[in-house]
Amino acid sequence: MSLGPNAFTIASGINNAGLVVGSFGILGTANHGFLYNPNGGTFTTLDDPLAGARGTVAYGINDAGEIVGSYYDASNRAHGFLYSGGTYITLDDPSAIGDTRAFGINDAGEIVGSYFVGSGAHGFLLTITPDPPPPPGTTADMILRNGAGLYEIYDIGNNAILAGYQLGTVGNDWFFARTLGSSFAVSDLGAFNGSDTTDMLLRNRNTGGFELYDISNNNITGAASLGAVGLDWQVLGFGNFSSLGENDMVLRNVNTGGVEVYDISNNQLTGANFMGTVGLNWQLGGFGNFSSNPGESDMMLRNSNTGGLEVYDIANNQITNAAFLGTVGLDWQVAGFGNFSSNPGESDMILRNTNTGGLELYDISNNQITGAAFLGTVGLDWHVVGFGPLNGPGTSDMVLRNVNTGAFEVYDIANNQLTGAAALGSVGLDWLVGGFAADPATGAIGSSGSASQLVQAMAGFGGSAADNSNTAPFGAETSQQPLLTTPQHA
Repeated sequence: MSLGPNAFTIASGINNAGLVVGSFGILGTANHGFLYNPNGGTFTTLDDPLAGARGTVAYGINDAGEIVGSYYDASNRAHGFLYSGGTYITLDDPSAIGDTRAFGINDAGEIVGSYFVGSGAHGFLLTITPDPPPPPGTTADMILRNGAGLYEIYDIGNNAILAGYQLGTVGNDWFFARTLGSSFAVSDLGAFNGSDTTDMLLRNRNTGGFELYDISNNNITGAASLGAVGLDWQVLGFGNFSSLGENDMVLRNVNTGGVEVYDISNNQLTGANFMGTVGLNWQLGGFGNFSSNPGESDMMLRNSNTGGLEVYDIANNQITNAAFLGTVGLDWQVAGFGNFSSNPGESDMILRNTNTGGLELYDISNNQITGAAFLGTVGLDWHVVGFGPLNGPGTSDMVLRNVNTGAFEVYDIANNQLTGAAALGSVGLDWLVGGFAADPATGAIGSSGSASQLVQAMAGFGGSAADNSNTAPFGAETSQQPLLTTPQHA
C-alpha cells in the first residue's frame, strides 16, 4: 500500500488463508488498521468507531477472520479491540491503570496482549466465552445504544433487570432503523431470522443501507446486509404483512406518501409490494391486529390536521379493507399499542395528552373502538419509550423514561387498569432505547463468571426494582377523555 512521502505501511499478522492485517498512515496523522485479501488484492480499512486522533492499529488475525488490535481514544489512552462478525468489542484489562493492547488471537479465540499499571507493563491471556443465556424468569429484552455506538442487552423479568451484557460497537453512521422523530414507541427488534425474537435492524444514515444482526441468548450470532434504499424512504414499522408469519418491514416515501412493504425471511428480502399512496397529512399511528383477523398486522394512520384515525387491514402484502375510527384532539398523541384489555389477540391503543400528561386507553376489536379507560396522569418529563412483557409472559407493560435523570419506570397494565409499578433504575442520557422484545424464559443459566471481565462493561443502571423512590406518580382520574367522536366517514 503506497501513500507517498512520510507514509508507512506495517504488516503485523497473517492467517492460514493468507489474509494479512496491519496498519498504515502518514506521520503526524491518525493510524488506520487494514485487512489485505490476496484473492483479488483488496484492502479493507479498519477504524474502531471509538478511536480518537491517533487512530487504530490491527495486530493479529485467526483462521476465523477475527482481528485484534488497539485503538487510542480522545484522551490518547490505548484500548484493545476484537473485531468479529462486523462489530468491534473493546478489551480493557480490569487491572489496567493505563493502556491495554491486544496483539494476537488463535483459532480457539484466545487473545494475548499487555496492560499497564504503575509498576509497568504486564501480559494477559484472555479467553472470551459467550455471554450466558437469559436467567430463569426472563420475559423481555431491552437493547440500548450509547453515543459512541456501543450496544448492550438487558434481560428483564418480574419488573426487574436480571442481567446485562455488552453486544459490541458499530460505527456512528449506523443507527436504529426506525423513523427518527416518532412521537410513539417503536421497536427495531424482532424475529427476522428463524426463532430469534430479539434480532436488531440498523440503518446507515449516509447510504440508506440496512444491516440485520441476529441476537440469540444475549449474543450476536450473525449479521446480514439487506441492501440500500434512498433516504427519502423511511421505516414505518414491522409486522406480519405477508401473512407468512414473518416480520416484514414497511417504508414510506417522505415526498410522495407512497407505502412499500418488504418481506423478510431468514435475513433476506424475499419479496416487495407497493401498497399505494396516501396524503402526507396522514402520519403513522402504529401497527397491530386491529381487525381481529388471526395473525394480521394492520396499520393505523392519523390525520395531522383533523386528528382523524384510519385503520388499514393488511394481508398478503395488500390493503384488504379500511375503517375510520373517529377523531380526537391533536393535543392527544399516540403513545403506543398492546394488549391492555387482556382480551386475547387484541391490539389496544394508548394516547397521551401533550399538555397534562394524561393517558387514555382505547380497546380496539374488529376495527372498532369497543371501550375506553383513563389510566391517570404523569409528569411531562416522563416519556413513553416502549411496551413489552416486563412483568410476565404475554403482558403489555408500559415503560417510561425521565428525560432529565435517565430513570426508567415500568407500569403493569391488565384489564385496562394499572396493576403495579416499579423503578428499573437509571442510565446516562447518552444511552438510547432500541426497543423491547419478548424473550421466553430459559431453564439454564451460565456461570456468573463466564462472561469475560475484560469485555463486560455495562451502562451502569442505578436503583433496583424494589426502589420506588423515583417512581413517576400517576394522578387521580379527573377529566376522562371521551370516546372518540365519529363524524361522517370521508
